[in-house]
Amino acid sequence: MNTWIFASGIIGIFTSLVHIFAGQVDPVRPFLKSDLPDIPKATLLACWHMVSVILVMSGVSLTYIGWFNLITLQSVVIGVSITFIMFSIVFIAVGWYFFKLQAFLKLPQWTLLLPIGVLGLIGSVLK
Repeated sequence: MNTWIFASGIIGIFTSLVHIFAGQVDPVRPFLKSDLPDIPKATLLACWHMVSVILVMSGVSLTYIGWFNLITLQSVVIGVSITFIMFSIVFIAVGWYFFKLQAFLKLPQWTLLLPIGVLGLIGSVLK
């Protein structure tokens, strides 16, 4: 077992559950009730669910790779890990644009995304 990659995957699965269930309450329901026209609303909702798929598939993949210590999939772990680090940077940058220093509190998603990437990278280096 690669504990680092496995932990990355477990956090990924947890993050996907938070996204799917808690996300419905805070951003999705109010967004769907907004006056935005249906086409952009449907497009953004589809994007929301595409993110759900990415989160679930990444979390499950990292968990599986970590559990069985599949060294042959190291490049997959590195790719997924870099992607999650970039996701966290996007949340910090967008948050900074809208909220300045309060970005870290108003858009805290980076706190779940960054550990997925960092732990995955550590696990791929330490093997």
